[in-house]
Amino acid sequence: MINFPAKIHANSLRCLKVALALLTLGSCSGLRPVTKDTPILVANDIRINGKPTQSDEDYDIMRQRPNKGIGNIRLFLSMYQLGDKIGDNSVGNWLKNIGEEPMVYDSIARLNTASQLGLHYFNLGYYGAKVTTYESIKGKRAKAHYEVQTGPAFLAHSYFITSTSRRIDSTLQFFEPTYSSDSPIDAEKLETERLAINNFLKDQGYYTSKLGWIYFEIDTTAGPKVSAVTCVVDPYIYGDKLVRERIASIVVKPTYSYQQQQAITDSTRTTHGIDVLQTTLKFRPEFLDRQIFLESGQFYINSDIRSTYKNLSSLGLFQNVQMDITPTDSGLRAAINLVPLPKRAVTAAIEGLGNNGSLGLGGNLSWDNRNVFKGGELLRLSLGGSLTDQRNSSNSSWLIDARELNLGLSLDIPSLLLPSSWLPSQSRKWSPKTTLSARTSYQFRANEFNRLNITAGIEYSWRVSKAFHRVTPYKLSLVQIDINTTNTPFLFLGFQDLVFSGISYSFNDSWQQGKDRYFIAFEAETGGNLFLNLGINKIAGIPVTRYMKGSVDFRYYHPLVREREWAFRGFFGLSEAWGTSGNFVPFEKSFFMGGSNDLRGWTAYHFGPGATSEATLQSQGFFSAAPIKLLSSAEYRFTIQEALKGAVFLDAGNIWIYNKTYTGNLNQVQLDAIDAGVFRPASFLSQIGMNTGFGLRYDLEFLIIRADLGLKLHHPGAVDRSNWVITNPELRDFNVCLGIGYPF
Repeated sequence: MINFPAKIHANSLRCLKVALALLTLGSCSGLRPVTKDTPILVANDIRINGKPTQSDEDYDIMRQRPNKGIGNIRLFLSMYQLGDKIGDNSVGNWLKNIGEEPMVYDSIARLNTASQLGLHYFNLGYYGAKVTTYESIKGKRAKAHYEVQTGPAFLAHSYFITSTSRRIDSTLQFFEPTYSSDSPIDAEKLETERLAINNFLKDQGYYTSKLGWIYFEIDTTAGPKVSAVTCVVDPYIYGDKLVRERIASIVVKPTYSYQQQQAITDSTRTTHGIDVLQTTLKFRPEFLDRQIFLESGQFYINSDIRSTYKNLSSLGLFQNVQMDITPTDSGLRAAINLVPLPKRAVTAAIEGLGNNGSLGLGGNLSWDNRNVFKGGELLRLSLGGSLTDQRNSSNSSWLIDARELNLGLSLDIPSLLLPSSWLPSQSRKWSPKTTLSARTSYQFRANEFNRLNITAGIEYSWRVSKAFHRVTPYKLSLVQIDINTTNTPFLFLGFQDLVFSGISYSFNDSWQQGKDRYFIAFEAETGGNLFLNLGINKIAGIPVTRYMKGSVDFRYYHPLVREREWAFRGFFGLSEAWGTSGNFVPFEKSFFMGGSNDLRGWTAYHFGPGATSEATLQSQGFFSAAPIKLLSSAEYRFTIQEALKGAVFLDAGNIWIYNKTYTGNLNQVQLDAIDAGVFRPASFLSQIGMNTGFGLRYDLEFLIIRADLGLKLHHPGAVDRSNWVITNPELRDFNVCLGIGYPF
């Protein structure tokens, strides 16, 4: 049994720091030659006050960790052992390289781990923590056991912040502490408080502020298991000059070069007192004035320095951003040297396509002209295309039956093109951008349809903290489609020649509470009203459509111990259109179900609406799309071996059409599909499709490749069998989805 001090005396933060340093020492590998009788570590059993630990920090302390795997299956360990048996040749060495060397049990490492585990809980404020450790070995399988009795945590009975300087003491009255009374005396939380105080002082103009000014006094005489905690800020401890510094001058060189000194021929001072020095007028001074959040004469604010650096680096104009703050007799001098990227660039990219159940190849060629009007603008001309195998019927004889070619022109402007009186002064810190764009795409699908889509519009976007906003005040879209109604009898229900003219707003945000993470996205758009109110019903002979569309996407992530996580998603979408052919909502404004990011037991566009029969869903030319969508997903994610991750998932949802009169030259099969797809409050729950499955994700650092195997559980459109198809699964109830990145 290992015991730790039950008391901590005043001014003993130094002891906490020493313990924290011991805790972060590197762990030994525990790898040594394996003999016939050498036990392998298969588990670390950690119990805190008699219960299994729920803390990843406890597992991170382990000096030895078992080989990773799923349950008792350790694939990479087996690969290494097989390679070891094969011997020193190309195959054997290859297996050993991709495999994982066995973790040989080491009793000395177990004892050292127990000491570190006790120090960890000591740092959390459990000064009477006791750790018991033992081993259990059966054959060649060893388990290491750790039992921690924490005892009660020492609490901060009171907490105060004070300073040896009256000036700083008055400044700290406006500081919002991250630590409070009645909290455990946790070394990590106290360190977080030190960092917060130091950053606060730097944002108040105290350029010389440093962590060394800040320390804690802990008095344990306040009572049993309670302490009085005082945070002391002593700026005189290092003899630093105690003064609130101001920015005396700001010098920006936007055409800086490391290779050679350049003669300055253009010098301008902006409205915020920024001196812009450049060889020739390549960047308008007012543009740089908006991107730099410093002002001559203002107090030093460290967060503005960081924000300026981040903003300049994100513009896509400079290959290097260098900022130096230098004290002078008159104040601080800020020097900003910017090394510009080449003005023009051509980029090409080829990528594999694996979304929505399709496989293929895509490519894009783009020509960029940076800073085209000397205000940080980006003019981009792009040409792209794709070839994919999207056969939805075994009758298709085409290997590559879906092709797309697109051409686009866009102009990105790093500001909001709006009257300045409409914008708050802090809007320049929001990474604002205005995008003018035009794009045309041509889609060809063998024996089914040809589709032309032309769009043009203007878009505003900005970010406040982590919240991203996008407003499209005007977007015009023209869609023309040529359908082979013989081969694709269902397509024309939603595919129509139409003109959309609308506005939209989208928003997404992410935040964290404790260890849980949240994400929400909202989107709304409407259109057609302006033209129709002006009496314009057609453009180039194509009818103008009035429509509305909205959606909400919510995600929740709950981390578990040992690199595991629960992930949940909920999605709801709704759209409606008026004045369309047959009274159908156009395909472009509808939702679909299925594919790698959706209901993974079905291929994209081949599930729903409602209880549409599986025979209809497999018909050639059937594209399932509808104006109502409801989806929920849950994933249990875990790590198999470093870059290889696994997941078990459950998806549920469906799409529906409205209960109204639809017109057109409809055959009986289409009428039956419409009736089956209508949303009815009394029956929609029984029409929820469900699937489960298992997925693998390989993390290449710059790209995550994903493969999911979905298995249908409940099929509302099942024919000649139970809707609960899992009771007698067939090969058609399995679906493989390939994708890039996580599904949500």
